[in-house]
Amino acid sequence: MANGSDPSFDDDDYLHMFSAAPSKKKSGALQPFRRGQSPMNLKMKATDKPESETLRKLQSFKQFDTVIDISDHHYIKKNSSMKHNPKNWAKKIQEEWRILEKHLPDTIFVRVYESRMDLMRAVIIGAQGTPYHDGLFFFDLYFPPEYPDEPPQLDYHSGGLGLNPNLYENGYVCLSLLNTWVGDDDEMWTPGVSTMHQVLVSIQGLILNAKPYFNESGFLDGIGPRDGENRRLCGIMRICSFYQ
Repeated sequence: MANGSDPSFDDDDYLHMFSAAPSKKKSGALQPFRRGQSPMNLKMKATDKPESETLRKLQSFKQFDTVIDISDHHYIKKNSSMKHNPKNWAKKIQEEWRILEKHLPDTIFVRVYESRMDLMRAVIIGAQGTPYHDGLFFFDLYFPPEYPDEPPQLDYHSGGLGLNPNLYENGYVCLSLLNTWVGDDDEMWTPGVSTMHQVLVSIQGLILNAKPYFNESGFLDGIGPRDGENRRLCGIMRICSFYQ
């Protein structure tokens, strides 16, 4: 599986979406991870010498970073929450930044914007053993003025394809932690307790998992368990084949 959300985009398009801010010097786009190669295996020791320009750039590609260009962000037209919120709102966002910078797993990358602290972009790499293995799944995030009393808003870059019952083609993300799906009280967004880190890890573990068809309410209705499982898996794998 190659890059994750729109088969009409090429590798450079996706890397540009998630790259650091453009500079006057031409730096070139990072090369994508090769199919079947885990990003975790691409990390090198500080004493290792890069074998190519690609590996050198991969070494310097940070999991958490601040960028400037927000021109293609889904929520760019929303009024900036920064102008109307007290200082404790900004402090809460900065706290989220610190948590993400310190605790992100190897397969999640985040970019934030100093000029728009209410915006964020994340990419999640599909885990091994799932239909999404090594796929790149992009999410744009918006922290509303009511944050953290209200959860952040997320938009998934679907490319118009239905890869998961909880990731809609229109970009809607269905997750109890975002209060966009039903759940027990301890599964819903809890002000002062829930974090953006929990949201991203939940998307990776609960949505982009090995058996995503179990996320679909009532998928077994009218059919046997094994038939339902096989049918949903075949459908997901067929759509994922567009990325290969």
